[in-house]
Amino acid sequence: DLLGMERRQAEQIRDLERGHFLALGPAVSRKPVAVRIGAVRTSPRTVLSGLMPLPEAPAQDMFALLHEGLEDEPERRPEPPVPEDVETADVLLGRISTGDAILSGPLDPATDEDGEDIDYQGEIDEILFEIAGEDGATFQPASALYQDFTVRCRMRRVPPGLVDLAAFRRRFAMALAGMSEVQSDGGTHDEVLGLARKVPDDLLAPFLVIARAAIDEAPCPDDDELARVYGTSSPGRIRRLLDHLEKSGLIVLRTDFGGRRSVGIPGLGLSTAPLEA
Repeated sequence: DLLGMERRQAEQIRDLERGHFLALGPAVSRKPVAVRIGAVRTSPRTVLSGLMPLPEAPAQDMFALLHEGLEDEPERRPEPPVPEDVETADVLLGRISTGDAILSGPLDPATDEDGEDIDYQGEIDEILFEIAGEDGATFQPASALYQDFTVRCRMRRVPPGLVDLAAFRRRFAMALAGMSEVQSDGGTHDEVLGLARKVPDDLLAPFLVIARAAIDEAPCPDDDELARVYGTSSPGRIRRLLDHLEKSGLIVLRTDFGGRRSVGIPGLGLSTAPLEA
């Protein structure tokens, strides 16, 4: 009904053979037109339709090629000479573990164009004190502080390679406590540096602040001051910090009947003044 065909004409569509079609619709003709499609030939457009054959070679030649030079011993290269005055890995790890490479020993001065020694340690300490005096410096990651340190060194024409990241972390902790590695008095200051070798890097700044207060016979630093140099705002972390230092034998906590806290340092034989509760 939709095509406007009679029933007999519609059955012709069902009986069409292969290759025969029936064109319908007013765009072609008013009456159905039978269409037949002739033979069709197809072929690929590619030039090659297969793989190239493998090259042929006699079996003897292949055997000789695979076994050529197997009996010859490989050439042995002489071992490189051992450089002189080079620390072994065990010696270097021992120095790092004890902190001798950072907190003791003479500092290596740089040289100018004339070959004369230039000591930049004073300027390095000034830069460290500047960074330590800025608000929020201890709350920044050590890598960001070290990058700021290297930029300031370049601005003052100080070679930044004189202090690596490990040495920077410990010297920055000393700067937070108002101490300097080059300001050695040969007495209590050196004893504090000796004790500092036993303290982990992340706990060094609070320990040095307490040690500085004990040397100056000042009151024990309060929790806010310890939290500032430690880079935290959690009082619980400060309590755990003091407990860890006490269990390590580095400090001794005392609290009198009035609730005033004081901290003693057995390695120095000194103690801070009581802190008012």
